Amino acid sequence: MVLESNQYFIHVWVKGEEHLDSDFTALEAAVKRFEYLKDHWQEVFPDGLTAVELVDQYFDQIDQFDPIN
Repeated sequence: MVLESNQYFIHVWVKGEEHLDSDFTALEAAVKRFEYLKDHWQEVFPDGLTAVELVDQYFDQIDQFDPIN
């Protein structure tokens, strides 16, 4: 994968395993998807979801959602 100058990723953890949900070049689109996942996590993900995380191209955390807490 070649990283662009601005790239954002949404990672999810299900049953202890990390998965890439999506990637974006615009922060606004990434935030919109993150908010959707946060609001609809029970319908979108299987049992065992432990976290949804929005990060930048350096994997620095921008936001995180933990449905357990």
